[in-house]
Amino acid sequence: MDKGIFMVVTSTVTLLEVLVHPLRSNNTELAAEYRDILLNSRLMTLEVSNAIAEQAAQIRATHNIRRPDAIKLSAALEAGANHFFTNGIRLPEIPSIQSLSLDARV
Repeated sequence: MDKGIFMVVTSTVTLLEVLVHPLRSNNTELAAEYRDILLNSRLMTLEVSNAIAEQAAQIRATHNIRRPDAIKLSAALEAGANHFFTNGIRLPEIPSIQSLSLDARV
């Protein structure tokens, strides 16, 4: 990503998720680091637009997955991503994007 070989996309939902622990523990340094990575790096963090929200609703209706995952999937699709990396959850097969688990055992 830093070399520009590929693009990484997420949504502002990721910011919401990663800030919880540092805010609970009053770790302002870690919260600032997370903000910097998500908002000031080559990582593209998309706001949840009407188009992303509607597509996420369709994904939830069709595949019965959790709201945050549907929003992040929708953001990836909106940006034209081919792959969706997740951490330990198994998602159903979604047309036009391949889900890969970072915890998958080889």
